[in-house]
Amino acid sequence: MKDYAALMIDLKNSKTYSIEARNQIQQQILKTMQKLNKLFTNSLSKEVEFSAGDEIQGLFSSPSAAYLYFRFFQLLTHPLELHSGIGMGAWNVRLEFSSSTAQDGPAYHYARMAIEEAKKNLEYSTLFYSKRKEDRVINALINAYETLQSKQSKYQAELTLFTEFLYPISANNILSKEKVKEFLENSEQENWKIELINLEEGEEDFYIKTGKKRGLATQLSELLETSRQSTEKSIKSANIYEMRNLSFAILQILKDLEGEKL
Repeated sequence: MKDYAALMIDLKNSKTYSIEARNQIQQQILKTMQKLNKLFTNSLSKEVEFSAGDEIQGLFSSPSAAYLYFRFFQLLTHPLELHSGIGMGAWNVRLEFSSSTAQDGPAYHYARMAIEEAKKNLEYSTLFYSKRKEDRVINALINAYETLQSKQSKYQAELTLFTEFLYPISANNILSKEKVKEFLENSEQENWKIELINLEEGEEDFYIKTGKKRGLATQLSELLETSRQSTEKSIKSANIYEMRNLSFAILQILKDLEGEKL
């Protein structure tokens, strides 16, 4: 039986926000969801939507797609603090014309277990669960990525997002150049030159270096009208290359899992 991946995301400490702030955050989440649902339309088995309160959930054709969606969601909603769970497993209760909230199966059970565990855990905000031995490694890598991300300033977070617009990370043809261009329509980045970076590039190497792109500092400095030296320094202090390498490492393990059976 084919494995799917359920994704669940919830806002941390949502009750501490005022009603006005919470409404604004929900509008931001809704707009982000709608745009990402279009970007990932080919990988969505059930669209991501609000399920209860501030929680959102959806079902993907692969864990790689669920992770990439979640990663983009994090970048676009920064600095919101989130709890998240990704579950990989079967989708065996199918209601064809109903939304994600009406579906069921191990993928959903595992995602629920993952997000509930993340809510109890002080070290991990995001957890992946598939009942496989690789879960520990994947979660350690996700945590390392999020630790680096949490230390970024607002400007560094913007540089990370702009890097993703210029060089979007993908795997297994989950994203396409055309879809990313469509995603950026009517934004300040609409006319940026995009180069999609797929996991498959450089697979023959025994270490990951795909996260670094030659000339990135020059491109960003021209687009942002800053000096190349200053931009290069900001890229290094933001750990952008290291974070992208971690993402490729996570995707590599997820890709290997996708062909396995328990």
